Amino acid sequence: MLLILTGMTVFYSYTDWAPVLMKALGGPEISGLIHRVSAAIMLGIFFLHLIGVAINIYRNRKTFRWFGPDSLVPNWKDLKDAWGMFKWFIDKGPRPVFDRWTYWRNSTMGGVLGNGGDRRSGMMLAFPHVTAGIFPGWIFNVIMVVHGEEAFLAAVFLFTVHFFNNHFRPDKIPPPDIVMFTGTQSLEEFRREHALQYQRLVDTGQLEKYLVDAPSGQ
Repeated sequence: MLLILTGMTVFYSYTDWAPVLMKALGGPEISGLIHRVSAAIMLGIFFLHLIGVAINIYRNRKTFRWFGPDSLVPNWKDLKDAWGMFKWFIDKGPRPVFDRWTYWRNSTMGGVLGNGGDRRSGMMLAFPHVTAGIFPGWIFNVIMVVHGEEAFLAAVFLFTVHFFNNHFRPDKIPPPDIVMFTGTQSLEEFRREHALQYQRLVDTGQLEKYLVDAPSGQ
């Protein structure tokens, strides 16, 4: 959110609102510092996540499967569910029944891993002396467009697809979905949102080991 806030003020510097927001952020120097620190934190989280994934795959290498209900790799069911969801939106079919990961979660994961253009262009802008020593000067114009447009696309996705599916769907009211704070969800919601996984856990007798006490209201 901080990257979007500080980056868009530069990308849309010609607008009336950008200078006002830039001033509120402390000016170009402070805003630039916030942007770079936020980028460093985000890159750190990204690489820590990759390390965590690699360690998890190694520890479970004997039973690990690249495809299947526990995999975040997009599959044909995601395509069918996306089409089925579209038909459900316009009242032309039933709501799809989801497993552990829905098609929008799988696509989001793919977007995070595939968002290399934004990271690479950001690093090139963060170290302009290195970039200028390798590429001709016009590359900075290209980098600015790539970095800004890809960031804008990510922001639009965040504020539409992600926020809607996780917080503002009619069956999610009132928002927000607090699973991001508690790491848990009610059994009723789990049964509704992940019906295939729920039924599989019931059939195999594993549901009990995933049950925890409800989080406190404080």
